[in-house]
Amino acid sequence: MFSKKSKSILGIDIGTSSIKVVQLRKEENRFELETYGELSTFGYLERLNETFQGTSLRTLEVVTREMIRVLIEKAKVSTKDVIMAIPVFSSFVSIIELPEMAEKELAQAIEFEARKYVPIPLSEVILDWKIIESGTIKNNSHLPSFNGKRILLIAVPKEVVNKYLKIAEDLKLKIKALELESFSLARSLIIDNKISVCILDIGARATSFTIVDKGIIQMSHSLDVAGAEMTKILAISLNIGSKRAEEFKLAYGFENTEEKKKEIKELLSVPMNKIINEIERMVNSYQEKTGRKIEKLILNGGSAQLSGLKEYIEEKLNIKTIIANPWAKVVYKSSLQQKLKEIGPQFSVAAGAAMRDD
Repeated sequence: MFSKKSKSILGIDIGTSSIKVVQLRKEENRFELETYGELSTFGYLERLNETFQGTSLRTLEVVTREMIRVLIEKAKVSTKDVIMAIPVFSSFVSIIELPEMAEKELAQAIEFEARKYVPIPLSEVILDWKIIESGTIKNNSHLPSFNGKRILLIAVPKEVVNKYLKIAEDLKLKIKALELESFSLARSLIIDNKISVCILDIGARATSFTIVDKGIIQMSHSLDVAGAEMTKILAISLNIGSKRAEEFKLAYGFENTEEKKKEIKELLSVPMNKIINEIERMVNSYQEKTGRKIEKLILNGGSAQLSGLKEYIEEKLNIKTIIANPWAKVVYKSSLQQKLKEIGPQFSVAAGAAMRDD
């Protein structure tokens, strides 16, 4: 009865190339970094040739659980309270618009609309939603305004949710919440709530795109083109092993000052241009719909700091582009500054999850 309630939260990000954890303690209006850690899944998941969010594979769940256990131990995590982030590619996310109606009718209407957007039976998903705009919904001059609600609809397969819950249970962790990684990203990366921002998160398996406007997520979806495809293209085209291709990708990126670097840039540009085309489509769609201009692009994920990538995107899209910094709201030892800057784009999801305090 005299025990003090822990204010420390552990954010867990289970990616397809690594697992990341960040433990933060909230003190008044700031967060203190208590510990963090990363464990590469390369080798474990590569051998199994599956992803954590793929088909049911108990062996993979056991491996993932054990990796988290080792990571928690090595990072000296001291809390059992966790927030786990679910990848965008493991969910179905849509924006729906509904006319004004009584609150008791809203849930039924949302469920009815959800059937149009969720490609599997609703009995197989956990359905959640968030009202992102209410009242008079103003569109641009080409579309009429209407009185109602704009709703962000999220559906996550129960199979995916149950995997996360089972892993937490086995590790005796107390899940405070499961949330879509888009919310974790927005929480850690958005500083100015007044502007419209696109977060580009280039992971290993997939790239996610999230538009945040006035501090609220407006759109979020993913594309199955990402860092692993870039590595594969280099490996095949240069006739080298995957490990060497990954080293080339990280070492040279989008630099083009030498002939060898120029060839690598040209090869990487193939998948990257698919990503850029999707950003352009999404941004144009949002701007046309709302009349609101996307003012900034935040580059996140394992490929975010590829040499020359920020400039390449800026030139192609003509949007101010910055590298993600999830530590802007966090207090930490000055000796960690350089290291945290280097790894920041990989830890944005875990850090953002740890910042959730509701």
